[in-house]
Amino acid sequence: MARGEESGDDGRGGGAYTGASDARLTELLRADAPAAHEALRELRARHWLPVLAYARLCATSDSAARRLAAQAFSLAAQETVRGTDPHGPWRHRLLLLTVRAAVDAASDERARELDPGLSARLRAAGPEGPVPPMLDAFQSLPSRVQGLVWYAIVEREPEDGTAGLLGLTREDVTYGTEPALQALRSAFLKRHLAASGDPHCQDFRRLIEEAVRADGPRRSEDLRAHMAGCAHCTTAYEELSALRDDPGAALAEGLLPWGGTAYGTAAAARSRTDAPGPRRLRDTVLTWPPSRRAALVSAALGVALVPLVLLLGSAPADTAAERTGGAVPPVPPPVTVTATVPTTPAPSVTETVPTPSPTRSSPPRRVSPSPSSAVPAPPPPSPPDGDYAQVVNLSSGLCLDIAHGEIEKGTDVVSAPCSSDDTQRWRVDTDRQAVQSYADPDFCLDSRGDTDRGVGIWECDSLDGRNGRNLRFEVTSRGVILPDIDSGRAVTPGDGGELVLSPDTGRAEQRWRAGAGPV
Repeated sequence: MARGEESGDDGRGGGAYTGASDARLTELLRADAPAAHEALRELRARHWLPVLAYARLCATSDSAARRLAAQAFSLAAQETVRGTDPHGPWRHRLLLLTVRAAVDAASDERARELDPGLSARLRAAGPEGPVPPMLDAFQSLPSRVQGLVWYAIVEREPEDGTAGLLGLTREDVTYGTEPALQALRSAFLKRHLAASGDPHCQDFRRLIEEAVRADGPRRSEDLRAHMAGCAHCTTAYEELSALRDDPGAALAEGLLPWGGTAYGTAAAARSRTDAPGPRRLRDTVLTWPPSRRAALVSAALGVALVPLVLLLGSAPADTAAERTGGAVPPVPPPVTVTATVPTTPAPSVTETVPTPSPTRSSPPRRVSPSPSSAVPAPPPPSPPDGDYAQVVNLSSGLCLDIAHGEIEKGTDVVSAPCSSDDTQRWRVDTDRQAVQSYADPDFCLDSRGDTDRGVGIWECDSLDGRNGRNLRFEVTSRGVILPDIDSGRAVTPGDGGELVLSPDTGRAEQRWRAGAGPV
């Protein structure tokens, strides 16, 4: 990889180890103090902006985001000096550590600095924080394969940039990326089906692989019938379909515990902005004043770590790239709507219920029937009344969403993998018999006045007009959404994520429950 000018146009820090791979920099972090100092400065130069962009998705202010990002680098350096092998791409590790820093912040007065949606997610996940659905499979792969998947597919790094970060040749990247993605697909499907608790799921592994082939998928009626009653295999099918259709977005959502879609979108934007040359991440090399934490940390870890903590004492100042780079995701606006984040509902003795998540999808939890149960458990909570929350399909685990995020009259409403997007939050206005969008409260669910045209969104003001019935829905206590134009039909997922109005038969795929919502 060619070395850039002193301005850092090659996207590196311009120091002694500009051309070193991340693995080599990891070795140097455990070396003598001057080498460790330079190695950490180089790692920070090449990874700071993406990590800060992700931290901005987690925080309510730029200063809070900088603290989260700086803490992620500090944790990574401390773990490396202690001998913990990253065993994977540095940037992905730093993003996971950013969420770990947020978990720590959520337990004290810093909680108010976190994005409200993330705070809700952390409360629902427990003390260890949320676990991305594909992380276990990803970390089971060799570090080289992980690096190719992350940098080449999620980050959309140029081939030369990926090769430089991983210490590979350009040919290694060119011919190794697709096999790496296939290895992840296989690892995910194998582990996901093994975790189902149902031995029959393993029998459908090959059929699922055939059903999601890029070169002519092969449909199976046996698989379709099985998935009708198995949310676990349905989730596997949906995840692998997403990996086939848009691997970058699917991986960002599946490998990050929060904000994967937004981060993946920003990564794609950075790639388009920086093409065709290597990624430009920093324009200057900065130094920072010493921190009082140096003495405390060095006492525990040894004097070799002192230069690292000095370097990590504070976040760097703004660079021109940060001030003008449109690829950095904006800080999400504060949420002022109060909502209830329900705990996982108790499923009935005959159903498999996926656990709700504002990320793409978490591995469903299969509940075995209790032999002593005489009375079925109460049904999950129906879609939210009064508060905004996700509306999650009881059978598929997918969320009610606005297609392509386009808030325009007539846009389709679809079922999609659950994420942190505002377009997946809804509320039931029982007074007006309307299902209102959180992304734009001026828009409501619309039946389009016909049972054969699916559902979309339309301006809620039309409730008072001559076509008001089109926007009115009844949401039953069982979570069935019935259009006023024909109360014998229910909002039902169709093929390819579309929604249809089909005869109400009471089956699980016609039932919706409240998921996580903004707080």
